[in-house]
Amino acid sequence: MTMAPIMLLIDTTMAAQPDSIRLAVADIAGKGFDAIALEFRNCSYSEFDEIGQRAMRTAEEEARKHGLAFVQIIPWPGLRLLKRYPEARQKWISEHAGYIRNGKLEIRVNDLESAGHIDMRPVYEGIAKAFLIKRERGIIREAKDITEELRDISLVITSRSELSGAYGVDGEVLLYASYSTDYPDFASPNMIESIDETLACYRGMKLDGFAMDEFGAGSKKEDVYLGGAAFLEAFRQSCGYDLLDRIYLMRHEAADERSGKTRYDYYNMTVELTYRIQKQVKERYEEQHGQASFMGFHSTWWGEGNSGDLWAGNIDYFRLTDNLSGGFVDAQYDAERTMLSMTMLAESLAKYSDSGLAYNMCWDREPTIGKMNYYHRLLAARNVRWVAHAYGHSGPFGPGYPHHPTWEMTGRCVAMQRAMQRFVGKAVSRPRVAMMYAWESVAHRNDPFMHYHRLSMKALLHKLMLRHVEIDVVPTFEEDLSRYDALIVLWPAMLPEATWERIRRYGEMSGKRLIFIGPPAACTTEGRDISAEFAELTGTAVHGCVSGDGRIAQTPLETDYPGEYEYVAWDLWFTNERISMKCFPLSIADGAGDAKVTIRHDDLSIAARKGNVDYYAFELPLTPYYESLLHELEGYKELQLPPNMLTKTFYDDDGTILTMMPQLGGELNVSFRYAGIEFEIRGGGLIGLRILSGRLSAAISEEGAELYANGERVDESLIERIDRLVPKFSS
Repeated sequence: MTMAPIMLLIDTTMAAQPDSIRLAVADIAGKGFDAIALEFRNCSYSEFDEIGQRAMRTAEEEARKHGLAFVQIIPWPGLRLLKRYPEARQKWISEHAGYIRNGKLEIRVNDLESAGHIDMRPVYEGIAKAFLIKRERGIIREAKDITEELRDISLVITSRSELSGAYGVDGEVLLYASYSTDYPDFASPNMIESIDETLACYRGMKLDGFAMDEFGAGSKKEDVYLGGAAFLEAFRQSCGYDLLDRIYLMRHEAADERSGKTRYDYYNMTVELTYRIQKQVKERYEEQHGQASFMGFHSTWWGEGNSGDLWAGNIDYFRLTDNLSGGFVDAQYDAERTMLSMTMLAESLAKYSDSGLAYNMCWDREPTIGKMNYYHRLLAARNVRWVAHAYGHSGPFGPGYPHHPTWEMTGRCVAMQRAMQRFVGKAVSRPRVAMMYAWESVAHRNDPFMHYHRLSMKALLHKLMLRHVEIDVVPTFEEDLSRYDALIVLWPAMLPEATWERIRRYGEMSGKRLIFIGPPAACTTEGRDISAEFAELTGTAVHGCVSGDGRIAQTPLETDYPGEYEYVAWDLWFTNERISMKCFPLSIADGAGDAKVTIRHDDLSIAARKGNVDYYAFELPLTPYYESLLHELEGYKELQLPPNMLTKTFYDDDGTILTMMPQLGGELNVSFRYAGIEFEIRGGGLIGLRILSGRLSAAISEEGAELYANGERVDESLIERIDRLVPKFSS
């Protein structure tokens, strides 16, 4: 199984010089990597031409010579397809808001930019839909389709392109313009032809696997929707209605429709397309090349997870893991929260993969020796493999190994991780706490606040790791929730029906702790209103607004959170502006029994408890109030340890394994008790302990660490020293 792959980026110069490829592969082998993953980048050549073919075969031959596996990163499918099938182009739908005044419509048409990967601009090609809108307090009460009734439509293209037309009734108009692109419509039935054409380029080569780097079947652009003929037909067949008839619900709330349901249907469709293409590539590859030992890469790529992955068609990470050979994430060294939280997510994704292996494609534009030491100890301590990024001229995307000072120490990083992988073996963690990853609830909203799901998720995971509380991230399709003592449901706004029923049953179990955080539950993905059931379960009344016929309104009352909270603009990528954090003031519902308010802030009741069920109606992990919950969750941890260190507990048939490391810049100087043994570590960097039947049976550590058990120094013969197994590196 591939444990330590590195991307080899072939540019134009390297492709034309086979000797440079041979030198690169030999250099990679010398650092201890066990596989190269080849990609053409910044390159005039590709697998479709003679020089590109020669480059691939040279790299493959050199890899075999050095005992390396050879993985091919295949290009996005469908791009060449458009030369034969121009009708298979992806269409984008963009909303334009305006007014008809005195029977005339004048509206500015957006000049859309590319979403990346292709240097192109979408081209306006016509009106897909137009609605005359009537609102009441911002909610759409009526949306009349006037697409066929607009007259005298004309477009004037200048620096400000203007569209004009005429209609007999004045009022607000939501117009949906269609743009043609040079991306493929991934729902096109011709996609399989494109996949076969690409894989045919590798015939005659012995591949060990493949990767699709940063592939997703969405648009990658906020509030831009797919509208090609094939996509719209696939949506109609899957969802039972025409997307264009309800497209105004993608950005707006309406009185008689569940906007979140339409958004869920749309984004779920893009995930299904991503999944389908992944699966087709996997099946076609195995028909030609046999079983793949490596199938990657990460789905968490649009800013290291969540939010933007919704638009990109990548957000259901657990489902998309089906067609990968492990749990994959992407992360950057320049943000500890991202590195720690995404590494934890990779570990959880791995548990839902065939191999059980976790991978982190972590990197930095400007890595340092300190960062490399810290984060590669982290990967080693948590038994997560490194997908190295990247060897070759990567432009702004990475350090461009070997032309970076940290290239020399990558050999140490790889060897350290592989030593710990051998020590840990197939042992796995068994957390008592789980956090449900409800991506569906991100689709429920379409406003800047949706990004707080991402911020809260990363903050929650990061802070739990720092407090030594093991946690599994679980998907909404997880059926066995009972193995956890505490379940955190982050953003329960919209959940699959079966998931909601499992959560309700979990809340009824004796001895279990159920914790909701964020917007209240509103509906299921099937469209059923569950707000009253959520109110009953939590003992709270959070919707607060009652319609004229006495029904609870769909949309809960919300207000800006008035207190102190964390906000990291860099972590969002999508805007430089500060996004306000919302909270959902609540009250105790009539007949709620022992329910009580647990947090009041500025006269707002924002948290409550009913029995074993807690509801925090704000982004708790980003506020100082999180300390109280952290303190309670510490009751589920397995090791009583001080801060300023990171640890993980693994189990297998041979006992328990503990791994420990200091936070950035520190050393391990700690005493603790476990399994009846009093341990003391003095001056350590990275340590692993294997405990069997109440005794220390083996240990592994970096040089310089002194290990004591029950007051006696552990014999050196029992300790495997990592530094003697890894290449020396001097800064």
